[in-house]
Amino acid sequence: LADGAMAALDRGDGAAHDAAVVQAARGLADAGCTVIALAQFSMARAEPAVRAATGLPVLTTPGSAVRRLRALLGA
Repeated sequence: LADGAMAALDRGDGAAHDAAVVQAARGLADAGCTVIALAQFSMARAEPAVRAATGLPVLTTPGSAVRRLRALLGA
């Protein structure tokens, strides 16, 4: 969904990765999405930038996994 993001991360360019994720998220927000899900672990690093750029709630795979583990462990 975020064209070029993984390639940027593979070459060590975290800023370009995050910019690609933000651009994709803005497109989703402009299309009417009300929540953004960053479903790849590698995209979680862009959560603050996506939240700032879109003003929308942002879910991440690591955050969701931690919440689920806490629920399973009764924490």
